[in-house]
Amino acid sequence: MYKALVTWLMAILLNTDIADRKIPELLSQDRDYVTLSGELFGTMGWDLPDGGRAVKALADAAPGGAFDPKRLETLPANSLGYRAKWHIVRYKFYGLDWDVAGLQLTPDNPAPGLPTLAIINGGSANFYEFFLDPLNRPGLGQYLAQRMPVMLITIPGNYINGGWTNTEYAERIPGYLLSRPISAEEAGTRNAIYTFSLVTEGVRQLLERTTTGPLLILGHSTGGEIQFLLKESSLKNRLNGRSIGWGTGGPAFLTKELDEKFGERAEQVQSYGNYPRVDRLRVRNAQGYISSKYVGPLNPLKGNTPLDVAKAWFRTEDRRRPQFKQTLQDMEHQGMVEHRARLDREIREVLAGNQYGIKPDDVIRDLFSTMSPPLKGYRRMAWIVGSLDNGHWNPIPETAREWNFAKRFRQENSDAAIRVLLIGAPLTHYGHIERPKQLAAVLAGTARWLMQ
Repeated sequence: MYKALVTWLMAILLNTDIADRKIPELLSQDRDYVTLSGELFGTMGWDLPDGGRAVKALADAAPGGAFDPKRLETLPANSLGYRAKWHIVRYKFYGLDWDVAGLQLTPDNPAPGLPTLAIINGGSANFYEFFLDPLNRPGLGQYLAQRMPVMLITIPGNYINGGWTNTEYAERIPGYLLSRPISAEEAGTRNAIYTFSLVTEGVRQLLERTTTGPLLILGHSTGGEIQFLLKESSLKNRLNGRSIGWGTGGPAFLTKELDEKFGERAEQVQSYGNYPRVDRLRVRNAQGYISSKYVGPLNPLKGNTPLDVAKAWFRTEDRRRPQFKQTLQDMEHQGMVEHRARLDREIREVLAGNQYGIKPDDVIRDLFSTMSPPLKGYRRMAWIVGSLDNGHWNPIPETAREWNFAKRFRQENSDAAIRVLLIGAPLTHYGHIERPKQLAAVLAGTARWLMQ
């Protein structure tokens, strides 16, 4: 056992050195973007003490892989390389109670000088996606937790104990409260008030109550706005003008500006006009993942075609993944202010005479908070992006979101070090399930640069 532990620590030190040297070296270059070669990326990362076997056994034994995260607290830290703690924080918004959850991973042998990295799931996902891959092998969070404190956050509604068994995704009930089931009627009311302001407050309270010290927040995909909304919050001093991105994008008003610049806005506005009413859910499906180019050559699931892979992915994650998004969440994420009048009307219709005392004006006042986060006051920012992350990157860099968002932040923060790091490997928007080990090394190296 002792020899195995020494071998594991030596491997970590060797591979850590590569990322710790190369990533800050690349990010020190003041350029529009820098590229980490796919070859070098493939050499990065470190192994887990037990290779992830204890966690895999736990997930394999649970129906659909939806294991109880509290059971991680019983696993020996010397086998995992970290200690796990499951948190559920209840808070009140619009007069109702909500639960936000987080899996906290504290390394046994932390690297000095690294902050807590809080990762917020995107739409229709939860902490499982950043803790395991679809085959229950070690995920991004497990690798990161060998070196730095990690908090894997699940936004309200996106996790329920034991997962969902209803295969009709539109009929699933979000886990807004984890202590009791809620009715479809109550879920509809909650869907209709599910603003980014509500979600952001939950994330803030979770991080305030469960973490201390320097902090980085990484929101993935639809969760990307949250880190910008929290910049001037009570977490401001802990964030200290630093920002890290992976599939993150930027505030919704920058997305809107970019869509208009490239003549894509009118088509998107028309498409969003077909979205369900605010009290209903928008389901995800395999064909949509193909249209969004979420399936790439490194996906851990296999099939004869990309659609076969996407279908296998959905089957594998059917139970523990929500597979839905709230209409309000999508509208605010894309800054669809063109549909504000419709949203205003539908919110009032759903809330008319509601038994919870929710005032429609309180909800409507919070709409599109994603359109107003401050751009100024940043010291260091870094977006990490995969070469196949559709929209976030593009073979013509000047048309990519991350390239344009970084440019805009540079204009507002002339003295700040603002960078984009392109990973030359064929990573998609879901690179964290495609190459979690290597991506963890890149993110840890980026965190070290941000803390300089």
